[in-house]
This record gives sequence, C-alpha cells and structure tokens, in this order.
Amino acid sequence: MANSVKLGMFITGTDTAVGKTLVTAILARSLKELGLDVGVMKPVETGVVKGRPSDAVRLARAAQVSDSLDFVRPYAFRLPVAPLDAAKTERQTIKIPTLMRAYRQLQAQHDLLLVEGAGGVYVPITPTIDVLDLIEKLKVPVLVVGRAGLGGVNHAMLTLNALRERKIPILALVLNQTVPAKTAVARRQERSTLELLRESAGVPVIGPLPYMAGVDARFARYDWAVGKLAANSEMKKLTKLVLASVRGTR
Repeated sequence: MANSVKLGMFITGTDTAVGKTLVTAILARSLKELGLDVGVMKPVETGVVKGRPSDAVRLARAAQVSDSLDFVRPYAFRLPVAPLDAAKTERQTIKIPTLMRAYRQLQAQHDLLLVEGAGGVYVPITPTIDVLDLIEKLKVPVLVVGRAGLGGVNHAMLTLNALRERKIPILALVLNQTVPAKTAVARRQERSTLELLRESAGVPVIGPLPYMAGVDARFARYDWAVGKLAANSEMKKLTKLVLASVRGTR
C-alpha cells in the first residue's frame, strides 16, 4: 500500500514449543491472501542445523518473501538453548543495534512486519537484554501464543502480566494444542484452561488450535499444516482481528 504507515507486530510465547512459528506462518499467509504486504522476522534463532528446516525459512516461505535471510534472521546458532548461551557457545555477541537495523530495513519494505521471538518474554538475548526488553524497544503490539492444556493458565497469565507491567499493548492470546488430547481428562483440562483464560485474561482468547502431528519434519508437511489451519475458524478470527488492528492504525 503506497504512502501507508509501516507497522510491526511481535509474536511471543508463554514457553518454548507452543506453536509461535506455526501461528506466525499462518497469519503471514492469510494476511497476504487478503492483500496485505507482510514481512517476517526471527531476530535470533537457535537449534539451527544445516539440512533441516529452520523457523526463519518456514516463515519466509509462508509469507512468500524474497528478503535476505541476513535480515529475516540476523543471528543463527546451532545449540538449542537460550540465545545468550547459544551465542556464548559460538563465541559471538548478539548486538541489539544489528537487530534494530534489520527490523527497520524489513519494516520499510512491507505494510506489516511479523516478528517472532525466541521462547518466552524473559528469555535472555544479551547479558542485559531479554525478549521483553526487545519488544519494548520495537514499540509494537504483541500476540501471545500459549498451550491449551494443563499449566496453560499460569503460563499465560504470567506472560500477560509481564507485558502489562511494561504497558505493552496485547492484541490477543492464542491457545494451541501442543499435544493431542486423547483422554477425557486431557480434554477437560483443555476446556478448563480455555474457560478460565476467557474469564481472566482481559484480552481476546483464540483457540484452541488443533494438534498437527509431524509439522517439524519437512517443509511439505509444514506447508500443508499452514494451509489447513489457515481455514480454521479460530485462525480466521485471529486474522480478522489483526487486519482490523492494522487498518485502525492507518
């Protein structure tokens, strides 16, 4: 969109492996199909192994962008630990100005830039900066992704309250089924998590999104899952919510 305000949005999680990348990828594809020029960014990615699908590449595929991977993912490390420790292991230093330059470069090229964090809000990036600090520096609203099952209420509320303490705008909370609910007890735990958070979160609660097996294995399976979940009624709600937020700030 010519002469439009360039916007950003940060996707964080209540924990690691809660489905942040999948939700970000679905949003990128869905918003692009609605005519929005969407960019993606994963400032720091750990657990990157040559020959295996990476989160940054998955996001770029979903958004169908040709932006340089050096901007989409300024830092990549092999060890699957917190960014600070992963960088130390490879005797590197993550520089916040480098992340900010990459963010501004991508932001200038797209109507909306979706930025996916690493783990949760208190994950350290440098000795003095964590994910929460980075969000604050970017000055963007946040979408929180959490797990639908047992423990989901506590983790979600801790994350939401941490963001509120910094007066960071929260767009919504998305609950994801990270493991299949095979028993009656597991299904009841999911319903309880959803009901309690809808009562107490203070933001729109989306989900739960259904469990998708094997999405980390290969690109074809991941692309299939993104397409399938894009048609999910809860993801459609989220897409409309994000689109309305974008249009409301123009």
